[in-house]
Amino acid sequence: MSTLRKLVSDVRSMHKILSSDGLITDRAIASEIKNDAFMLIKRETNLRKLWATDTLFTTIPCLEMCEVPISECCDYVDECTIARSKEKLPRISEGNYQYVIQGVYSINALSGKGTKLKESTVNRFINTLKLPVIKKEAYYWISNGYLYVSNPGVQAVRFVALFEEDVPNSLMYSECSCGTRNYTNEDYCKNPLDKEFSLPGYLEKQVLELASQKLLNTYFRIKSDITENNVDGQAPNTSNNS
Repeated sequence: MSTLRKLVSDVRSMHKILSSDGLITDRAIASEIKNDAFMLIKRETNLRKLWATDTLFTTIPCLEMCEVPISECCDYVDECTIARSKEKLPRISEGNYQYVIQGVYSINALSGKGTKLKESTVNRFINTLKLPVIKKEAYYWISNGYLYVSNPGVQAVRFVALFEEDVPNSLMYSECSCGTRNYTNEDYCKNPLDKEFSLPGYLEKQVLELASQKLLNTYFRIKSDITENNVDGQAPNTSNNS
């Protein structure tokens, strides 16, 4: 898997004008690469592809939770409480029907094992509260940038998702109540450009080509000479030869 810095270098090497121009920063190129990558990745996840991969998604190993009243995330008035992440989450990629979340798992500090929670919405969960049944399963949903879990006793979860923003160190390398600390000082201090960028290999060429062409068009107004039908972008000859 390539680092973001390597992908930036690859984009610069595709066109001499990009390589020699100092006005286009690595940050600007990296931003374009990420935008195009997420666009293509979401196209694939909407087709139910890539969901089983273990390299695409970012794992927050220990996301701390706190107990809050259910009225905090909706207008429903009830004495029941739920759990909410202590910090807001970075922007999660959204598909046609749902957030691109691979899984949310409760953490058991004693056994080291956890239970996968079921995805829901606050409205669906409220409907279950109105049913005269014992609720054994735990659910999660996203609201206003926070993660909510139906079980107020959940103190921490492992959260696996496709993020469109960098995960801050405060979330990625937290000293949470479960005692998790699987990182080094090098991990903590690493420049985001030097971190591996989650991009399936078969999409890399498309992403680099899209990024380079958009940068050329944006900064130098150089349009692609290829149309959607893969023919030269020249106006058709409409003259009649008699």
